[in-house]
Amino acid sequence: MLNALAVGSGGFIGAVLRYLMTILINRVNTGSFPVATLVINILGSFLIGLLTQVVPSLYPNNKKLLLFLTTGILGGFTTFSTFSLDTVNLYQNGNTAFAILNVVLSVVFCLTGVILGKILAKVIVNS
Repeated sequence: MLNALAVGSGGFIGAVLRYLMTILINRVNTGSFPVATLVINILGSFLIGLLTQVVPSLYPNNKKLLLFLTTGILGGFTTFSTFSLDTVNLYQNGNTAFAILNVVLSVVFCLTGVILGKILAKVIVNS
């Protein structure tokens, strides 16, 4: 139960941070490219790589702290960071084919999911 509380409270913080950072970036970026999302995803990917190496070495017995920071805050901030970590871990563990497959499947199916969701939404709204 404490693990779920750590993740949930971190998720709240991460989601709020994402919202505020998006507002700040979009004040500067007025173009159509999603700069805020890209910056947030890159930052989240960097931070999850950093934290999954630093936290266990500094606090080896504090799994809740790692859950709070990674699954919680960074999960709320962006799930792209977890995807990136999974892919890099696959590659570093010698599973290059699975790392490539993860990238291809994630991009193809997530984009397809968005498209299908938009199509379904149009059907629901127009019926």
